[in-house]
Amino acid sequence: MSTATRSSFPCIAIIGVGLIGGSLGLAIRRAFPRTKVVGVDNPAILRKARNAGALTESAKLPEAVRTADLVILAAPSRTILRQLSQVARSVKPDSIVTDVSSVKSGIVRQAEKLFRRGQFIGGHPMAGSERSGVSAADPLLFENALYVLTPGRSVSRARLNALARFLKAIGARVVVLRADVHDRVAAVVSHLPQLTAVALMNVAGKRDRVAARHLAMAAGGFRDMTRIASSPFGMWRDILQDNRKEVRSAMRLMVDEMTRYSAAMAVSAAKLRSSFAGAGKVRSRIPANMKGFLHALSGLQVFLEDKPGSLHRMTGAMARHGISIKDLELVKVREGTEGSFRVWFENRETALKAKKVLRRAGIRTV
Repeated sequence: MSTATRSSFPCIAIIGVGLIGGSLGLAIRRAFPRTKVVGVDNPAILRKARNAGALTESAKLPEAVRTADLVILAAPSRTILRQLSQVARSVKPDSIVTDVSSVKSGIVRQAEKLFRRGQFIGGHPMAGSERSGVSAADPLLFENALYVLTPGRSVSRARLNALARFLKAIGARVVVLRADVHDRVAAVVSHLPQLTAVALMNVAGKRDRVAARHLAMAAGGFRDMTRIASSPFGMWRDILQDNRKEVRSAMRLMVDEMTRYSAAMAVSAAKLRSSFAGAGKVRSRIPANMKGFLHALSGLQVFLEDKPGSLHRMTGAMARHGISIKDLELVKVREGTEGSFRVWFENRETALKAKKVLRRAGIRTV
């Protein structure tokens, strides 16, 4: 995160102060304490947000937008679509307007009609929580999180760079995509997996009236694949509706693939060999050391004793030397002996420094 105390946007309006809007407010005030952050929402939510420190003040939408250098639309997507025209009428000519919705094409298309000066830049922070509302807001929610920007054709490079620099300053990793490309990719890597997890869990629940004790047989693979099946429908309803064209296209591809597998198995399971090989080849192209980042991280295998305080000993040693952990993964643990962790760092230099620090602390690494 940036150590700067002044933002290129002295006044920021956040329209919709829930989990994302509230977290943005907290992150902005943490990175830029002198920045004015104005919230727009219902009075009860605004009181909570101000008490949490996410806002410096509150206002009605036209007033907040009229004075803002950056306007962030953080309400649900359907609400954002209704707000766009009002924001376009009130915003200053040199201000930037962005949003946080999970599906981009519809909003960007509508915004391009309303914001003639190339002021609107679509945004999608790929961060969240199992909790919702401003009470769950977290100033570190965007730390190392992927943040996709989807500018329209009329957006200038200067405006895009200004917003990207600002988001990087609150800890985000920025990537720029066309809105339609974003939605097509999201359909395959996010929306289809959600529906697949729901379908798989429902198949397991219906098959011969599977009892709870039988579901206990579910191994790691099944649990990993269905973890997101418990996501609340309210969170997904608008996403699936707004991106239904791309999601349905991805679903047809999935159905075609499963139909081919079924036909192959009617002859011989051996006919699936090429499908397995092809899937393995495609998956191998996902860099194991990216961990959702835009560049490769450097990792260490760290072995800790299975006893209280071991993890704290490791993280404490690195904290004392100013070493930042980018990601931490429990690989395996044997009760009463030791656990194996994969620890990821920004670059190879930091990983080597961490290795020396841990060795001096008596912690084994590979």
